[in-house]
Order: sequence, then structure tokens, then C-alpha cells
Amino acid sequence: MWEGYKFEENGKKLIQIEISCSFGESMYFQICENENNYIAYWRTEPEKYKRGEFMCKAVCLFPEPMPLSELVKTKEYKELLPKYSPVYSAVLNKKQKNIIDIFLKKGINEDVHEPQGRDGHSYVIEVYHPEYRKFHCWCMLPKEWIILADVINMLVDMSQADFQKYGAEIYKEKFYFTP
Repeated sequence: MWEGYKFEENGKKLIQIEISCSFGESMYFQICENENNYIAYWRTEPEKYKRGEFMCKAVCLFPEPMPLSELVKTKEYKELLPKYSPVYSAVLNKKQKNIIDIFLKKGINEDVHEPQGRDGHSYVIEVYHPEYRKFHCWCMLPKEWIILADVINMLVDMSQADFQKYGAEIYKEKFYFTP
């Protein structure tokens, strides 16, 4: 996840997902455990026409130019960001929590070669529990990763985001990793 859109730490981070669309704004999700509850956090990248306005305001906060990597760490940037990219949250119900538990317990098959496409979604999935793992997939998810599609689609549904834009599709053919 790009540093400029990171979430504040709110409990024990379990999963973080970035869905980038070739035809629109990226969407970011994070699942944290806090006091035996799972809480989902989400935000979308500012709309294209507001992104320039946002960055212009952020840059104009300081008299001297600074690298973007430094700007996104400032208190001023972090205070301005929620006006353009608000963070929403919801406590997961028992069924939703069970989907996350199954995903964390089973994981995903790392020996699968992800299908490639020319357009669509790009996924970056970071799993923090039981140990850190990072996965990338472009276009559609392999059928062996259906549990990940369940997680993504549950989060998209919970956030009331556009399913056509952010929902996960499964590629029906089997792919094997070949070095």
C-alpha cells in the first residue's frame, strides 16, 4: 500500500488489501483485531479530479518544496487526507469474522501461478497473521484462491462499493507455478 494512504494502527493488524483498478480509483481495506472483535477499515483513493486539488493543498502547506515521501509523513498531510479520502469502519458480524478466520487458518496456495490479463484489477494482499506474507495478483484470482475472493467480496459488500469495479473474479482454469 502506498505510504500516502496507509491506515492508522487500530489493534492487531490481520490483513491489508489494495485493489487497484485500471478504470478508476484504488480501494484499500484493512482488518484488525481489537478486544476480540474484528474491525474492517476502508478508504478509496481520491477521485481523479480531486486528487490534483488534494495534492496541491498538501504541497502548499509548506513554504519549501519537499519530497512526496516526506510530505505524506507530516501531521498536516495526515490531517488533510481524511477530507479527500475518509476512512470508514465496521465491526464484523459472526459470519464475516468466520470468513476471515477461515482465510487466516487455511491461507492461500502459494504454488499457484496467478493468471495474467490485459485489463482489470490488480491485487496486493498482505497477511500479518500468523506470519507476514505478501501476494500479488493481476486481473482475476486463480480458482485455488477462492477463499481470498470470499474475503474481498465480503469487504466490497460491507463497504457498499461498486462490485463491478472492486469485486473479485475467479479464473476457472488451473495454473501451476513454473520458475
